[in-house]
This record gives sequence, structure tokens and C-alpha cells, in this order.
Amino acid sequence: MPFDGLETPVNYLAKLDQVIDLIESPNRWIKHNYRNPQGYCLKEALDVAGISEIFEPIILKTVAELTEREFCCIESFNDHPETMHDDIAVVLHRVRADTIAGKFDLPAYAMPTPVFTWNAQCGPTARNWVSSLWRKVFC
Repeated sequence: MPFDGLETPVNYLAKLDQVIDLIESPNRWIKHNYRNPQGYCLKEALDVAGISEIFEPIILKTVAELTEREFCCIESFNDHPETMHDDIAVVLHRVRADTIAGKFDLPAYAMPTPVFTWNAQCGPTARNWVSSLWRKVFC
């Protein structure tokens, strides 16, 4: 299939929904900690979903547009004294809507290549010592 192994906006959307689910409830969002038994900060929620590197710059740009303040990182926005849970929710829902609208150039993510493959001539191959050992013993 043409999109096998590639992240699509739909996949990113599902991961963004996971972030929203983790901290959408005010009692599940926390400040000054990444995670505790009560909940997550925005940065940790992005890390749990595995989209921190991709969405951090997008979220910071959206925050700057909505609040007219610039932050150096997600943690500084999350922990700012004036940041409330409603601010986090508004930003995440705006990022979600913009993702659906295709406003972001989301990178393609290739699936990892398998460690072991099968070579018709010599049997299994790998990218490490197992491959060379197999060739020495059996080929």
C-alpha cells in the first residue's frame, strides 16, 4: 500500500487525541511536575503519546498566536503563573483543528526496518554479528 509505514495526519490526530484525553480534565493536568499520581503536565502528555518532538514547536507557535506571549519551551508555558487549564485546553483544541485543516507540514515517519530479513541465497541476515556469523558457518 502506498502509505504503509508512514505517519499520516490521521495517525497524528489519534496521538493528539491521546494527549487531550490525558489532560483534558482539570484534575488530570498538573504544574511544576512532569507526572504524579493525579495527572500529567503538557510536556509529559506529549511524551507519553510520542509526539513531543513534532508538536512542541506547533504548540508554541499556537500559544504565541493566541496569547501574544512567546515561550521558549512547553514547560515554561505549562508552568507559567498565568497559565490555567482552560488555556491548555484551548491551545490543544486549536492545534487539533489546525491539524485537521492541514495547516501543518507534518513529517512522514518511516517504520523501523526489521533487524532480521531472509536472503534466498544464504538464509537469515541481520545488521550485526549474527549475520556475519551465519555467513561464516552456513554460506
